[in-house]
Amino acid sequence: MQSQIQFYRARGYETVFIADPFQWNYTRSNPLWDELRDGFDELGADHVFLAAIEPRRFTLAKFEATLRHRRRGTALDWLVAIGRSAQLTREATQLLKGLPVALFHVNHVFTLGFALRLKRQLFGRKCRIPMILDTHDIQSQMLLEKQETNPWIGRPDVLDRLLESEIAQLRTPDALIHLSVNDCSFFRKELPSKAHFLAFPTIKEEFITAVKAATPTAEPIDLLFVAHWHLPNLVAIQWFFEHVWPLIESRNYSFKIVGRIGMLAEGQIPRLYERYRDCFVGEVVDLAPYYGSARCVIAPMVSGSGISIKTIEAFALGKAFVGTSKAFRGMPMERLKELGVHAYDEPQAFANAIVSALNNAAQAEHSSLAAYASLFSTEACFAVRDESLKVAFQTAESSQAMAR
Repeated sequence: MQSQIQFYRARGYETVFIADPFQWNYTRSNPLWDELRDGFDELGADHVFLAAIEPRRFTLAKFEATLRHRRRGTALDWLVAIGRSAQLTREATQLLKGLPVALFHVNHVFTLGFALRLKRQLFGRKCRIPMILDTHDIQSQMLLEKQETNPWIGRPDVLDRLLESEIAQLRTPDALIHLSVNDCSFFRKELPSKAHFLAFPTIKEEFITAVKAATPTAEPIDLLFVAHWHLPNLVAIQWFFEHVWPLIESRNYSFKIVGRIGMLAEGQIPRLYERYRDCFVGEVVDLAPYYGSARCVIAPMVSGSGISIKTIEAFALGKAFVGTSKAFRGMPMERLKELGVHAYDEPQAFANAIVSALNNAAQAEHSSLAAYASLFSTEACFAVRDESLKVAFQTAESSQAMAR
């Protein structure tokens, strides 16, 4: 989202970021908004507004959604309905009415209902202001994995019904942007008549600069794994310590794990945690010194969904990087191989790759920087977004002409 805002501002647009919840308890008095507000401000938009759930409007929205879907809706439809019911303040609505809005950019299928309602509220039903949507994963599959309960039937939906709902929602925007190769291929097949674009996440330039300027940590770091409180990170640590680390432990490499995953490891895998306690740094205020000191960044992932930001981060920083196939999920692997980046799924291969990366740092760092410049840089991302913007405007103009 930060990259999107940076793109639109670079193209001369005034930007408005609206946080729209799709959980019923995000009322205006919910203290969670206070925790999120700083992050919203860091996105760099010209205006930031919070849409919130209002109990009375939410009750009405539930009734309207039930009538609309005739009790055949899915859990996905329900989440879209919750997002649609969120309310802006009167002051925010008045400010929006005074702005020359050129485009709606929707960041999730769950917030599409809100965007459509807001567009009608501001400009009427016949308005053909273009709309772009970022899919952010295949949500029907995500809801199936979570076994999200459909409130209309009291149990989780089957995949076919969820997918039917998701595709029906995604027919509305003028262009769809996907953040991974897998998502792009999937939705191209499901919606062949739509305009699809693949724009990978980018890393903030200020962060890259901060890492380069950071004071090194007191102790050198040979291997670094950045891992926050997330189950796939826990499984990755377990796999690495049980299968890879014994193969290189005698080399006395310094290995540091930064992030809140240490708290999860202490509770879930206490024996491994106790044995390797010195490797766990915990949560830190500033990642820059750790990235700056690391000779090699690793991602021993054996599970996970969505594209891996930690992989892109390592590329952006020009760090030697060793990862499994799951660390490159959603990325064009053939292109990465051409640039000298490979996946290592077997413990011995992963261990050998670490030794090679540390012994041939310049080559490994060159491959990372080449991968970032070619696929994940701001320039690469902006080129895709320029094309999506052009197509969205063309599609909206064609629809307007047909309506006449």
